[in-house]
Amino acid sequence: MLLDWAETLGIPWKHILVDEIAAEERLRRYLADVEEELPLPFVSKLLSSSFLRSWRVRELIEGLAYEAHTSSSGEAAKRLRLVFYRLIGNDEGDKVAFAQHLWFAYQRILLLQRARRAAAKSQGDLPERLAFICSTARCSYDDAGWALLDEDTPLRGHILDAAVRKVRDEGFRIPVAKTEARAFAKLRSLVRASPHLRRLNVAPKSSGAARSTPRRVPLAVNAD
Repeated sequence: MLLDWAETLGIPWKHILVDEIAAEERLRRYLADVEEELPLPFVSKLLSSSFLRSWRVRELIEGLAYEAHTSSSGEAAKRLRLVFYRLIGNDEGDKVAFAQHLWFAYQRILLLQRARRAAAKSQGDLPERLAFICSTARCSYDDAGWALLDEDTPLRGHILDAAVRKVRDEGFRIPVAKTEARAFAKLRSLVRASPHLRRLNVAPKSSGAARSTPRRVPLAVNAD
């Protein structure tokens, strides 16, 4: 009934829904937690021309617009201007772009590690396990499939190592170190220390470090 009414009004609901799904999948692929407040400058770069096709982004912009109208601080208006300057091509330089690249790599590793932990807890047949991983880790179907495949590999290693390797294979420039754990530690330090990220209020906060920092998980065979 609702869709019929949308068609009567000439609303291209199929096209809108396809765009919404594509935007949501991309957000879930590169952000550790889409339920937290989205960092608009980074999301605008991540989604590019499909930036306004995400309902999460539109709600956040609407909230900032309301705040800009009712607040005297001007912070909300400043954040909105920064986002729309980016949409019209006002690039702040390669250093900012690289800082964003590192931040997305960090977020990606957190998300993949969460998916792997969910895979370790999943039970039932394949569809049930995939559904559990997607709902628990808030990740895409592809990431759930990767997590399940890695979990069921007889010679699997540490979760953090697998996540870092996958993100590196996806093209992210992660620092090189003797171990993937040290490489991740360097990446985390770069993200936290970047003045570009601090200015945009998206760097991991020290108060939440204990919650957000991945830890190496021992294999089941070593648990005893």
